Amino acid sequence: MRFLPLIAPLALVVAACSSVAAPETGSTSIDVTAAYRERIMLPPGHVLTVKVEDVSLMDAPARVLAETSKPLEGRGPPYAVILSVPNSEIDARHSYAVRAEIRDPGGALRFTTDTRHSVLTQGASNKADIIMVGVR
Repeated sequence: MRFLPLIAPLALVVAACSSVAAPETGSTSIDVTAAYRERIMLPPGHVLTVKVEDVSLMDAPARVLAETSKPLEGRGPPYAVILSVPNSEIDARHSYAVRAEIRDPGGALRFTTDTRHSVLTQGASNKADIIMVGVR
């Protein structure tokens, strides 16, 4: 009984310190439209790949948060893709960008992104319209 006034506040402090915040659940969708300016129709077998990357660190490779690939099946641009990024992977202090590329059936790069398309944080939206450039 003599230690009860000391134990009760200590128990409250320990309980407050041991509570762990639950991770944020869910995901954020990013709508991407990818196209190229050349007036050509790519034959079947070409594949479009779109990635959402954390580009915060200048001296390190970008970390991929979401990626999708889809065969073009002879369809012309624009190509619409929706990517989903887990909310637990998004940090408001980081910078994120979307990039796209098209490869031919042999794996050779035909079109790619040449400019940065920011998304998610620092005033950027969850939508990106990408114009890819041809690779020679």
